Amino acid sequence: MTSFPSRPNRLIVKNAELKLTVNDTDVAIDRTTQIAADSAGYIISSRVWYEEWLGENYKHASITIGVPVDQFERAMRRLRNLALRVVDESASGQDVTDEYVDLQSRLGNLEATRDRIREFLDQAQTIEESLRINEELAAIEEQIEEVQGRMNYLFDRAAYSTITIQIDPELPQPTPAPTPTPAPPIPPWTPAQTARQAGGTLSAILRVVTRLATETAIWLGIVVLPLLGPPALFVWLVLRWSNRRSRAKRQSP
Repeated sequence: MTSFPSRPNRLIVKNAELKLTVNDTDVAIDRTTQIAADSAGYIISSRVWYEEWLGENYKHASITIGVPVDQFERAMRRLRNLALRVVDESASGQDVTDEYVDLQSRLGNLEATRDRIREFLDQAQTIEESLRINEELAAIEEQIEEVQGRMNYLFDRAAYSTITIQIDPELPQPTPAPTPTPAPPIPPWTPAQTARQAGGTLSAILRVVTRLATETAIWLGIVVLPLLGPPALFVWLVLRWSNRRSRAKRQSP
């Protein structure tokens, strides 16, 4: 039976994603690569692209790294420290222990079957019988390779955690345009309200005219008449005396 490296009590596949806003994309890429190396990890994939913003091109990047499971938390802390802001962060874990155990059991059964087929092959009496047994042996060995490959994959994935980091530069904020002041709405025309407003205006005008007439009469009675009364009386008396004298002259022979 094929032997595999000893495994922990549980096989947990850890994955994480970080979205970081940084001051300098190139510096963040270099430091991410260094963090992977310091953690005894490696770069799984990387991508760089440019996006236009306010007439300028800004560099963005996405990097996926693998780090040993015992270095996962330390690597995450160091990656967070690269950012001006951690925009988004997610982490997940998948327990593959049961699948790994099932594969181990299946592998043992396949290897036992392979050994029996090899014994049958040694006992074959004819070429036709040998060919048929060889076909069965090849099919079993192919299944063994598939199971071993899956077990190796699960063991390696549990031994190394995957972290995907999206790196975005800090973008300048556009100058906000002034907000125009909306024009006040035009109220609908209502005849009743217009009539009330006209009546109120007319009443106000009448009150003003009445007040002016009253004040004028008071001024005439108090100021004008005392000043003009004596001269007017004198003129009237003179005119009356003059008229009487004229009539007297006309009547004398």
